[in-house]
Amino acid sequence: MTSFIILCAVMLVAAIALVAYPLLRPTPGAIKGQPVLPPAIIPALAIGLGLVLGAAAMYHHSSNFPWKNPEAAAAVPPGHGDGTQGGSMEEVMKQLEARLQANPVDLEGWRMLARTYLVTGQAGKAVDAYEKAIQIAGDTDPSLQLDLAEALVLTNDAPMQERAKGIFAAALAADPNSQKALWYSGVIAIRAGDKETAKKRWSKLLEQNPPDEIRQILVAQLAELGVAVPAVAQAASPAPTAAPMMGAQGGDAAAPAPQGRTIRVAVSVDPSLVGKVPAGATLFVSAREPGIPGPPLAAVRLTSDVLPTTVVLSDANSMIEGRNLSSVGDIEVVAHVALAGAPMTSSGDLVGTAIQKKGGAADVKVAINKVQP
Repeated sequence: MTSFIILCAVMLVAAIALVAYPLLRPTPGAIKGQPVLPPAIIPALAIGLGLVLGAAAMYHHSSNFPWKNPEAAAAVPPGHGDGTQGGSMEEVMKQLEARLQANPVDLEGWRMLARTYLVTGQAGKAVDAYEKAIQIAGDTDPSLQLDLAEALVLTNDAPMQERAKGIFAAALAADPNSQKALWYSGVIAIRAGDKETAKKRWSKLLEQNPPDEIRQILVAQLAELGVAVPAVAQAASPAPTAAPMMGAQGGDAAAPAPQGRTIRVAVSVDPSLVGKVPAGATLFVSAREPGIPGPPLAAVRLTSDVLPTTVVLSDANSMIEGRNLSSVGDIEVVAHVALAGAPMTSSGDLVGTAIQKKGGAADVKVAINKVQP
């Protein structure tokens, strides 16, 4: 177990370094004579702290290791105690690798293995796995090329960045509105110091009227680049409302009709926190792939006045083109009362989570039972 903790610590430090390093470098002025922008120390510290707390919270939520009685772990055979076939990500990888040895043309197996590598911080291996999947799929699944480019970006290797840049450029040539390509090509441009391209890509993405959570991120990024975003683009879309569940499913009549993979999320508040939920506070209910950073796969925004309620998330709520509930395996569902109204979780916010296994029941219960540290 000690070696596992050390490995996790090393991976966490590497992740913090990858994200924080660009923020800690002085940024030259975009115009000749403009002063050098100082390092963004506070955002870097906030991101680092968020990664540490997020990693600890996620592992505490999903781990079945008996921390209060470590000796009891010796009595639990590997792969048992949590109802799964593998007790760790390492076991999952071994199972997938064995599955692919037996059937090297298993497209879904290679896709799953690539995502598992990404979750465990092995972006280079994820690239190899995605390439295997692409060899099998050929041109039948263009989204695999975008997934490969995403993995290439996460390697943070210069030649890999150039290759990812080429894939995203080809994707934009085929579809100038490809949201995933617009986002990541902007990220690559920022890393290369090409602020003008980042402005163009993210402004184009903002023009597509993305969900409010993505809009806020884009507005903040563009503001840092000196882009004056029109007020109409900054305005948050009206929060959908949902009726409390009273033997029927609450929901907004204007919400998109469910499509593809669908999750019905029954959201409630733990009795110990009922008095801490302000009236009219913003409530986000979202779904994401466990361990994968970035925008959620699907999300809706409501108000705390509707609690308790049932929210329907489906492929129709996709936040980024090519990334939806059907494209992943397990899903982490998060209910988040945002005291400041922002989609990013802040200290003091009220949170509840649950995991839906791939192929599991569509009905998921999430109790808001924690206060964000």
